[in-house]
Amino acid sequence: MEIKKMNTQKALVAMFSALLVCTFVFTRAAKADSFVMPTDGYLYLQQMRGEAAATSVFGVGTSPSDFVPLYTGLPNSPSPNGLVLVGFFSAGTTINFGIFTTFNGTGWAFSNGTDQASLVAFSDIDNSLGLGGSILQQTSANTWIMHLDDALSAGIDDDDNDILMGLRISPTKISTVPEPGAWVLVLTGIGMIRLRRFH
Repeated sequence: MEIKKMNTQKALVAMFSALLVCTFVFTRAAKADSFVMPTDGYLYLQQMRGEAAATSVFGVGTSPSDFVPLYTGLPNSPSPNGLVLVGFFSAGTTINFGIFTTFNGTGWAFSNGTDQASLVAFSDIDNSLGLGGSILQQTSANTWIMHLDDALSAGIDDDDNDILMGLRISPTKISTVPEPGAWVLVLTGIGMIRLRRFH
């Protein structure tokens, strides 16, 4: 009787220990990715399409109230096309990104978020990319690709290919990229030109 009681206690302790380990592993893996500047420099984004049917706006911010859109129409009708200047940042600065998605409803996700939408959008929960749960893939000394899900993917999939966003750090400003808030001329048809505010 005493031996059976001890075996039951050992089994309970082992189960509790396993549960603690699993909780630690899943809690650690379930963290959205923010980009941390490795060096001083100008940070640029480059939309690289994706496979989502939904339409998303991508920008910087930590909540809907401070969100600054940088790209609209992602991934299928992106605007603008080409590089977008985010700004100049010092090494160690955390850049928080956000996504606003529309598809049979709307949703938000942020790289500093702890809600399910943010975790699915800004982390690789099942490690399908093989980057230890990260969605940030370094492609050269100063470039990365973010493999993102949109803000409505939670509960649907975690395929990390809804939106692909390139990051580039440059020590000097690239003069051909419009400044955020600048007005640029856009050719809209034969002989038609209009002014457009660049986000």
